[in-house]
Amino acid sequence: MNMDCLIVGAGQAGLSLAAMLAAKNINVCILEREARIGDVWRRRPDNMLLFTSRGMTQLHGLPFPGIKEGYPDKNEVADYLERYASHHNLAIYTQTEVVEVKHDTNGYRVKTKDGKVFHAPCLVNATGANQLADIPAFAEQLSTDIQQIAADQYREPKQIKAGSRVAIIGDGASGRQIAKDLAATTKVTLFCGSSRPLLPNRILGKDIFWWLSKSGLLFANYDSLVGKIMRRRNPIPCGDLKNHRLAALDIKIANRLVDIKDNKLCDLSGNQYEVDTVIWCLGYKDDTAWLTLPGAADANGFVCKNGHAEGGKTPYPGLFIVGRKWLSSRGSELMLGAYKDTCRVAKWVENYLKGHVYLIDFELQRGGK
Repeated sequence: MNMDCLIVGAGQAGLSLAAMLAAKNINVCILEREARIGDVWRRRPDNMLLFTSRGMTQLHGLPFPGIKEGYPDKNEVADYLERYASHHNLAIYTQTEVVEVKHDTNGYRVKTKDGKVFHAPCLVNATGANQLADIPAFAEQLSTDIQQIAADQYREPKQIKAGSRVAIIGDGASGRQIAKDLAATTKVTLFCGSSRPLLPNRILGKDIFWWLSKSGLLFANYDSLVGKIMRRRNPIPCGDLKNHRLAALDIKIANRLVDIKDNKLCDLSGNQYEVDTVIWCLGYKDDTAWLTLPGAADANGFVCKNGHAEGGKTPYPGLFIVGRKWLSSRGSELMLGAYKDTCRVAKWVENYLKGHVYLIDFELQRGGK
């Protein structure tokens, strides 16, 4: 099957880019491995709320429904993405997992798990920022008696025996929400990493991301002084989940986890903790297995440039990336920031295709398989 551009991943960045390219009359389709658009969101914790308000959580061309000042749950986000695809009548193949990519002078040959083969001069990696849970190697030192759960596997407190001693490793947004979720039924210890600013959800009645956007901080260039400071300090919004609030829920705050000895967790302060369950909330890493092009990925993940000018370019002609954390700025991984990055990449795709013959008289069933 031949297209002008193939996009792998129907998350916020892939959908945004596909809508832009379709508006330019470029034949584009998205390959999505999940059964439904938004399923990655549907698998997140049941009580999860975004830290960005509805007014700051939307893609170009379709407002997010509901009260703008309120904070959407995971199902609202999933349904919004599905609605966005339908609104723009995007061509999407769901349950279509890419397993191999080859490149030659004619462009890209993409093979899927079910045997389909797609061809296009342009390929865009939009698989997103949250792919594989990052779990340290020393996790293998824990005995099988200790339950281990990755953040993307946690749904609700019922997964964990009441009264259990639970260690949550990682104090980002997910770790803090899960800690609060479990506080009433288990004995929780939250292991925190390096010190960083914990921002409130709102300042003077406005979403913190409104202030970050208006001040320019959210879109500060990757390589700028401000961008470098933000990457180093890594501030996160946490609403009412700061340490003193969690401590009031009888959640213990521990230092950074550094080792496991005799089935006990050891933190940087030298304290040891006996636990029944460990929940890993250390973030995510790229799933690079499908992009089988030499040099397209390394030990750190997908290889690409960063910044406002070059963010999204790769070593291969016609191969681009969108939706990656800090692709150009702090906003790159957010719905709020998708527009700037996808505008840039859409222009590159359009310019690249000018050197190729556009496909004509080709119809693709829209809306899935």
